[in-house]
Amino acid sequence: MEFFSLFENLSEDLMAALLEFIGTAVFMLLGLGGIQAATAENLSSERLASNVQQVLYISTCMGFSLLVSAWLFFRITGGLFNPNVSLALLLVGVIKPVRFVLYCIAQLLGAITGSALLLALTSESLSVKYEVMVFSSTTPFAHSASLALFYKTGRPLRKAFL
Repeated sequence: MEFFSLFENLSEDLMAALLEFIGTAVFMLLGLGGIQAATAENLSSERLASNVQQVLYISTCMGFSLLVSAWLFFRITGGLFNPNVSLALLLVGVIKPVRFVLYCIAQLLGAITGSALLLALTSESLSVKYEVMVFSSTTPFAHSASLALFYKTGRPLRKAFL
């Protein structure tokens, strides 16, 4: 592969990366906004919603957030919004290395921007925080394949149905 062939579509790659940035920011703003609304309503209400209701509300918000973002941007960017998906498409040869690098930078900056916008729009701190878990050879695969998502109360989301 020649060096110049990597950059032959640079203007299109830059435009796609810009739209991937905007799409990721919108996805995170709407999705995390739904989580913020669910936990704020549960904390301010006299009658607490059940864990099942709260998890369904959150999953619906994240699903609709991805639906709206992907619908708006899929024709130009593919609606990836995730560096892991971009890496998979690079490995199977769907996207070129330059677009992969631009997408990863845009997706990470878009996620930070969407979270910062949500933080600026809300009066309280964010209800969602990620905790990086330490894994060992005895850690089950299901736990080692994801990050643990906690509310302010410290309850793991995965225990909501138990």
